[in-house]
Amino acid sequence: MNVFINPGHALGGHPDPGCINPAEHLRECDIALTVGSLTGKFLEAAGCGVKLLQSHNLAGESPEYPCVTDEANRWLADVFVSIHVNAGGGRGAETFCYWKFGAGGRLASCIQSQLVTAMQAIDPGYQDRGVKERKSLCVLRESYMPAALVELGFIDSEDVSLLKEHQEDMAKAVARGVTDFWRENLAFSGAKS
Repeated sequence: MNVFINPGHALGGHPDPGCINPAEHLRECDIALTVGSLTGKFLEAAGCGVKLLQSHNLAGESPEYPCVTDEANRWLADVFVSIHVNAGGGRGAETFCYWKFGAGGRLASCIQSQLVTAMQAIDPGYQDRGVKERKSLCVLRESYMPAALVELGFIDSEDVSLLKEHQEDMAKAVARGVTDFWRENLAFSGAKS
């Protein structure tokens, strides 16, 4: 299985670092890159091919940067995962897909389940905000393979301690979600033949 990982926002934070927590010296782009890189290492250890690209150009709108969806589609990835951090004072994880009842929805459900289980074991206040459709997100709309965008937690709430101290645990959970999806997908395909 080939997994394309897209840590959210711009590499190095320029021009867009995503959401920030100045008091904690945290930026979404940095958390996403660390968790994305660790997720890739765990997936490689599980035998997956991995490609990672953090770019300000998601679907061709900023030609001066590498295009995320073009790269994923050209590479013929089997799965696309975009990693982000939320803001707005809430708590917990939510994972977005293009259509809840398709393969992307199943991928999102697997990731969401593993992330919530892992983080609630550390912090029972971490919330399961669910799997949601978001057809407007270009990384979900323009990628040819099953795709999910995961929001790991809120940078401006009590989730901040998890985002600072448990990035490896989050990465393991995302990787487990991807491999869970792949096993389910293979079982589903086998049952049909």
